[in-house]
Amino acid sequence: MPNEMKKPVLGKGQAQSKAANDHLTPLPDIEPVARELLGEPNGSLSKKTELRYGTHGSLAIDLESDRWYDHEAQAGGGVLDLIASKVGIAERAGQLAWLEEHGFKERQDKPAKAQMVTSYDYCDEQGELLFQAVRMEPKSFRQRRPDGHGGWAWSVKGIRQVPYRLPTIIANPMADVFLVEGEKDADRLASLDLVATCNAGGAGKWTDEHSKYLADRSVIILPDNDEAGHNHARKAKVSLEAAGAKVRIVCLPDLSSKGDASDWLDAGGTKERLLELVREPGHDLPEAEFLEAEDDGKEEDDKKQSQSDQIVAFVRTWNDLFHDENDVAYACSRETGEVRPLGSRAFRNWLTAAFYEHTEKAVRDQSLREAKMTLEGIAMQEHRPVYIRVAGRSGEYWLDLGLSGSSRAVRLKAGVWTIENAGLMFCRSDSAQTLPDPVSGGDINLLWRIANVPEEARLLVIAWLIECFRPDTPYPVLELLGEHGSAKSTAQTAMRRLIDPNAADLRGVPKSAEDLFVSGGVNHVISIENVSHLPAPLQDAMCVVSTGGGFAKRKLYSDSEESVITLKRPIVLNGISAAVTQQDLVSRTVTVEMPVIQSAQAKDTLEAEFEANRASILGGLLDIAVKALQYLPDMTLPAHERPRLVEFAYLGMAVAKAIGKPPEAFTEQFKHARQDGLERTLDSSPVATAIRDWAEVHPGETRTLPAGQWLSILEDYKPRGSDAWPKSGKGLGDAMRRSAPALRQLGIECRSIGKMSGGYVGWEVGKKVIEPKSPMSQVPKSSSGNLGLGTSGTSEQELSFNSEVF
Repeated sequence: MPNEMKKPVLGKGQAQSKAANDHLTPLPDIEPVARELLGEPNGSLSKKTELRYGTHGSLAIDLESDRWYDHEAQAGGGVLDLIASKVGIAERAGQLAWLEEHGFKERQDKPAKAQMVTSYDYCDEQGELLFQAVRMEPKSFRQRRPDGHGGWAWSVKGIRQVPYRLPTIIANPMADVFLVEGEKDADRLASLDLVATCNAGGAGKWTDEHSKYLADRSVIILPDNDEAGHNHARKAKVSLEAAGAKVRIVCLPDLSSKGDASDWLDAGGTKERLLELVREPGHDLPEAEFLEAEDDGKEEDDKKQSQSDQIVAFVRTWNDLFHDENDVAYACSRETGEVRPLGSRAFRNWLTAAFYEHTEKAVRDQSLREAKMTLEGIAMQEHRPVYIRVAGRSGEYWLDLGLSGSSRAVRLKAGVWTIENAGLMFCRSDSAQTLPDPVSGGDINLLWRIANVPEEARLLVIAWLIECFRPDTPYPVLELLGEHGSAKSTAQTAMRRLIDPNAADLRGVPKSAEDLFVSGGVNHVISIENVSHLPAPLQDAMCVVSTGGGFAKRKLYSDSEESVITLKRPIVLNGISAAVTQQDLVSRTVTVEMPVIQSAQAKDTLEAEFEANRASILGGLLDIAVKALQYLPDMTLPAHERPRLVEFAYLGMAVAKAIGKPPEAFTEQFKHARQDGLERTLDSSPVATAIRDWAEVHPGETRTLPAGQWLSILEDYKPRGSDAWPKSGKGLGDAMRRSAPALRQLGIECRSIGKMSGGYVGWEVGKKVIEPKSPMSQVPKSSSGNLGLGTSGTSEQELSFNSEVF
């Protein structure tokens, strides 16, 4: 008999996808899709409500719930999961496309991507381009300015606003100036040898800034024949007269509703007739008259779309919607490539401003909330990876410059770096700041003018900075220690501003693991200052963040959904005393002791000098990075010398070679930094101290005893005033397990051997001396070449007992 149909367990995001998206994209019944993919079912085992496939009916299709389950593969799901399993299409968009291609679903075309039709130059008095007004199709207008690098920035914030065709206005000081509503009309009048102008942005955007260029001039305003055009004319007239201009509004006769100057000329109007209208009385705009729009006879035009639907359509026209691995919804601008979370202030600010610019209507809060729910549902249909500041893997990396209105980034690969439009989904927080364009051939040594890093630790710092470019490797934690007056915070700020500048480069200690993950969710570098104490849970969270992991909590107290943050980030912190004490975090930490500054300089002078040199310093750092990537494949260490941060060790060796030093120069600095951490770990653990003292008294002796007996023995070696001494054998075993890696680096073996006779957990402790082995008896290197990679080099490796591991 076949197995009973099991209810499949939904994977991460599947339940949400089905609940939130199926009403947006209706899916067909599973039966016809199953027959298309699997053929005819096993008739003898199938029934009305269930189809069975296979000789024993191991694959079941539940027709009532539209679900399937394969008992042999232990997999199941809905219609899209069946397509993924049998066709191999993993992305939801591809699965929906398969349904469309095979006639199971009607095609749903995406809104047409906006295309640029023409552009209009706005120039200053000397004819130099300030910005452009760009006409798009579907019809809309945007503005852009030169970015100074041969490209465009789709933002004119801070750019001087001038009337259209300003050089022509200045070149004809005695001519009447015709003010119209759009660039097309101004160009049309200019083709008739008339001086014409307008403002960017259309009706309602004329300002006193525009009027000052027409002071004491004669201006004729030709309004569009609608309410907005008439109001625009009245507003411009008041502003121009205040600037001293002589102004008259002339309404063109026989102009259709919403018609403009170009429409009037197309209908037979001429230059001569226009000049006659200017001289004739009776064509002025009445003070309080508003022309009603003509009824086109289309009843559909009277059925106004709700504003929430308008917002959804507007956003989809200008953006691609998708979600990341944390199911956060994003919008990527099709014009600039900028990525904004739908729930962010940046997206809200863009939407409210752009929507008003295109519709002259303010976004209502209720409409925005309703539209956001729909947009988030649409975004859940497509997944894209989203990055913060850095991206890449396997020797090719990207560093986002963070320039607003641009997707320019530095591309790094072995031997060369370039600045390109990345095309990647880089998301920038509200507090993120831009990096300067790096200067090739720059000088990293300029960093040491502000960063008080001793000569014997500079290789470590450079390697850590370059490691921040590599999101595919574990990040070491950088700890800066020093007295008052050693400029720890100043150095840390400078380091961060080379990688991930922020409005707040230094932050206080997070109050919880959740705060740490939230900070990492919007910043690439987690930068913490003035650390005096780190609670154990926070140190554990830092281990997870530096190597990659997630944090989950319940979304609301009233539901059972989880909010998950998954990330991997570099961490830098500073303090007077060592705050990193947990062995797991110590093994991931690089500590730099900073000396007291003997001859202090003005901080503002140093900061100004650093900002002036930042592009050169960043260029020098990138030059070293790409050389190091070139040397990196040749770096290696013997298996018994590989530290936990072996990826960082290899990179540091390559960095040393890139700046003209032997790789051993880095390994020496790294060894000393790790030795400091090792001593700190042992000093912070009374159990480790007691075991070390016992081993010194009993050299060469190894004992295997239950944890309870070890507790009695080590009582005689207990440090004075120790409040953290374990009170049971289990507590001692836990402390021994935490201290074992550090003790092993001193040649003291401390390991659990499992349960002994009587059910007690045994522990083997002793200081062993290993005689040198002949070459023929050495442990062979594994075929993968990765023996001990990513670990403390302690698993099954007796070679570590007598080795000085850095």
